[in-house]
Amino acid sequence: MIIDNYYQLRMKEWVTMNERYRTFILLAQYRSFTETAKHMFCSQPTVSQHIQQLEKELGCQLISRKKRQIELTTQGEIVLAYAQKMQEMEQQLRLAVKQTQQENIKLYISHYIADSFFNELFDKNNTTYQQYPYEINSFCYEDLKSSLVENHAKFAVMPIYNADTIVHQSFDIDILFEEEFVLVMAADHPLASRKIIYARDLKNLSMLLPQSPYLGQHIKEALHKKAVPVYYIQMTNFEIIKKAVQQGMGVSFLPYKSIEDSLDKLTFKYVKGLSIKRKNGIVFNRNQILNEQEQAFCERIKKNLKMVSVR
Repeated sequence: MIIDNYYQLRMKEWVTMNERYRTFILLAQYRSFTETAKHMFCSQPTVSQHIQQLEKELGCQLISRKKRQIELTTQGEIVLAYAQKMQEMEQQLRLAVKQTQQENIKLYISHYIADSFFNELFDKNNTTYQQYPYEINSFCYEDLKSSLVENHAKFAVMPIYNADTIVHQSFDIDILFEEEFVLVMAADHPLASRKIIYARDLKNLSMLLPQSPYLGQHIKEALHKKAVPVYYIQMTNFEIIKKAVQQGMGVSFLPYKSIEDSLDKLTFKYVKGLSIKRKNGIVFNRNQILNEQEQAFCERIKKNLKMVSVR
């Protein structure tokens, strides 16, 4: 009990002294007891008392009055410089403490990965998710890239395209898994009954492409290498493409995970001799430092997604 009382007393003294230095900094700024009192929401005698107590504690005169103007003495200038440093250190201390407190883990992730790998990302047995709040920010590829470039995101779980040199040159990349795209069609499509499909069988078909320029170009290049002429039709995203395929508007190359829950309405085939693959990974912003919780979060994602078996 005696020790507790001692520390309580010392803490009270520190707070009081800190308030006196704050009073002195404001007085040096406004050079007026009245203005200082206004900004401190206290009385003018309180300001005078703080300055007198500080002068008594330091054993020197801090201010002088010349023609009703308040001037700092030489000792006052020295004390002001140290007081300002103390105030700056206090602000840094508060910021450092705040950063160690429980904060939301902000996860930037592609629409596709968030939708198709939600259970792997948010394993209910993961204590990191249980201890710290998290935010899921789901975006398309270009918006994720912008979030990294503009330093809004510390990291992002997203597709990786070799053609995007900005991402490869500006950020650190940890590949999680690679998946193969399958040819998706309506269950009653003429090719649906075929046991083997060759690239030439796609000739003159309507090929539905997602809006993502890198993915669209990736698919086009694969078909171009096989000299397969098709009619390209751009759609917004995988979900719209699946609906369009169901309506018989065309066929498309999509990740198997994106159609896994629609196999009662769609069917898929592999095209012999034609392989379209895409890598997915975590892209880390070199300008941002991950805290302990974010590092644990990423390690868990790596462990779960690197174990994923993707067709």
